[in-house]
Amino acid sequence: MASKSLEDYLETIYNSLNRRGHARTNEIAEDLGVKAPSVTEMFQKLERDGYINYRKYEGVTLTDEGKEVAKGVSEVHENMRKFLEMLQVSKDQADEDACKVEHTLSEESITQLSRFIEFVEGCPEDEARWLQHFCYYSEHGEFPDECFEGERKEQNSEG
Repeated sequence: MASKSLEDYLETIYNSLNRRGHARTNEIAEDLGVKAPSVTEMFQKLERDGYINYRKYEGVTLTDEGKEVAKGVSEVHENMRKFLEMLQVSKDQADEDACKVEHTLSEESITQLSRFIEFVEGCPEDEARWLQHFCYYSEHGEFPDECFEGERKEQNSEG
């Protein structure tokens, strides 16, 4: 699926179904900031392409293929947002930037981004102190003292 627009629609439908339990034309239009006739037109295309089941006045559901594409885009978005937040980007800006980037990453980058997020989130707290140190560095523009403890210990043992 090459079109960013198609991916955006599928992701928005997926998120609406998860959040609201349904995905209706007016809600999707509002979520995407477009007019309802544009959504109806895209729904018709997505149904022709086999990504959704569209019932006028009832809304849409995702086919298995549509769900697979939408879930993939949503996961990339979520991982990119988390990564940017780790870099101390504000939540709103991270979400906006993740939207821009989610469609352009290579499969290799997507895989490694997912592995990195999984690693950081699964790493024991005391083993992930480097992330806390980066947060301090980002906020203050200087390294925390703990970053130099190893050097001090080395110098003390030599002297």
